[in-house]
Amino acid sequence: MMTRIEVVACLNDPGKPGGHSEDRAGANGHSAFVIDGATGIADRQVMTDHPSDASWLADHAAAVFSRAGSEESVADIVSSLNAEARKTYLAAAGTGDLPRYMWPAAAFQMLRIEGDRLVSYGLGDCRLFLQSEADGRVFETTALKGNRVKEIAAARAHLARTGGFGGKNDIGGDEKTRAALRESRSKHNMPGGRIFTLGLVPKAADEIVREETGLAAPARGLLCSDGFAALCDNYDAFGPRELVDAAFDEGLPALLARLREIERIEDPEGERFPRYKISDDATCLAFRIP
Repeated sequence: MMTRIEVVACLNDPGKPGGHSEDRAGANGHSAFVIDGATGIADRQVMTDHPSDASWLADHAAAVFSRAGSEESVADIVSSLNAEARKTYLAAAGTGDLPRYMWPAAAFQMLRIEGDRLVSYGLGDCRLFLQSEADGRVFETTALKGNRVKEIAAARAHLARTGGFGGKNDIGGDEKTRAALRESRSKHNMPGGRIFTLGLVPKAADEIVREETGLAAPARGLLCSDGFAALCDNYDAFGPRELVDAAFDEGLPALLARLREIERIEDPEGERFPRYKISDDATCLAFRIP
């Protein structure tokens, strides 16, 4: 019998109540994935038929990942995805002379079945938590290791300067913070850089982080955007094993409720847990591999 990834549940909740999420998640039997579109920091939107440029990119990436065959390499898939995105986006913009901070970008994390191996691929700060159902061992990863500590430190500095969120969902509207975010975003997908993403740069595919998980079926796990994984990575509400257990025992809606309780009731100003937004988009796909 062929080993397949089976989706158990999927949750995608926008960070701003009543807003739209720029996350996506999906699966196609031999792979499962989560995509986290980066919030736009430009003065105008190009893909006006979509809620945002990031949403457009996330939709495009999800469609490509969903139809990709198991024989295709992830690097080839991402290179083609980014090349197509670049062509479409610049045609819609009517110019190739756009500041790099304006270019849409998205992180992703993917788990693929490759023979009898379970292999992780990613760019950016999405998360995989994978647990063996034979012995309980957990493999957890992100392609952008060590970034959470840097992001928390930067958010703490900006919150200290601005005096908190002040009733707004994020601090990106502050002029100095926005300038810092633009400077950082402009360095993405550059030779010798640290952060590579889905977006408009085909060569970013060369930087995909591939990891053997060392686990085999039967297994279960979670693919999460960083907004959902904050329960483990930022808020210390769960460890990796406890997060997986809670997802399958209590369900994803219960975890989302706990996440939003921390962000909107216990720490709405980011004093305990510094961050750029009160709440980020939170997406989680729970899966099993029998």
